[in-house]
Amino acid sequence: MTKKSIDQLISLTKKKKQLLDNIINITKRQTGQIEKENMEGLDMSLNKKDNIIKQIDKLDREFLEVFSQVKKAHSVEDINQLDIEEYPNLKELKEVVQEVASTLLAISMIDKENSYSIKRKLEKTKLELRNIKKGKKAYKGYNTKTTESMLIDEKK
Repeated sequence: MTKKSIDQLISLTKKKKQLLDNIINITKRQTGQIEKENMEGLDMSLNKKDNIIKQIDKLDREFLEVFSQVKKAHSVEDINQLDIEEYPNLKELKEVVQEVASTLLAISMIDKENSYSIKRKLEKTKLELRNIKKGKKAYKGYNTKTTESMLIDEKK
């Protein structure tokens, strides 16, 4: 029972790793989309990532269910308390979980860079908008049309 459950955990984790690989590819593409200011492409990428994250959430729920069953069946708090000699597939599970963790770290780092790039672009746009507003004020100040009549007093 437990060996089968551990194999199921390995399978779920491998599926999650594949989905995370898709996310990392999309995240790398986002970097180019940000640089090119391709907001439509960026929006599509974000939607794709959102859909993949929903799939990962389902896998995580399944993983937790099976994981809880294994812990409850053996009365352990941590899966590391199980004997590796009795369950040799635990080693593979740990390796796959480690791969997932490193992929998550890579995604996080790329996302931070992308977030920083977007913030820089946003600040640049804000500055340009301020300059445009100042230019409009100056233009209005010098190019006002007078519709009223004016009297000029001259001293004699």
